[in-house]
Amino acid sequence: MFLRGLRTSKDGGVLAALRAELAHELSSAPSSSPPPFHALDAPDFATVSDAPQAQDVLLRRRTDSEEVLVSALLAPLIFINQEPLRRVALMKVFVTKPGATPVLHFDCRTSCSVGDDGGVADYGIDAVRYHSSPGAAGEFKGPEFR
Repeated sequence: MFLRGLRTSKDGGVLAALRAELAHELSSAPSSSPPPFHALDAPDFATVSDAPQAQDVLLRRRTDSEEVLVSALLAPLIFINQEPLRRVALMKVFVTKPGATPVLHFDCRTSCSVGDDGGVADYGIDAVRYHSSPGAAGEFKGPEFR
């Protein structure tokens, strides 16, 4: 199952956060210590983890009606004829409701295209899972994408 959408959909700020992170990563030279995620890029999300040694950024948004946890990292660089291909962000998105134990789990990827009229974030949902309880699928130890 592969679903596709554009930034015009209601995403709760997830795409804005990832778009800002992608734009920064693609426009800056690699360094040994990446800059921290800035909450201004996605004001509804709080940074849970953006450690210099980690490869991913972990964001959380809590409201009265739901909690959203996003783990995102850039896919490895791939070269064709010594030219790097556009990198995508790989994400795991978890959605829970307060007082309920089921968890919705989405495996996604997103990319940013920059044109004359600005940037457009594009995303795809590679897999959707329903877990009857947070530990039903085993302990989550970080992103692992297929």
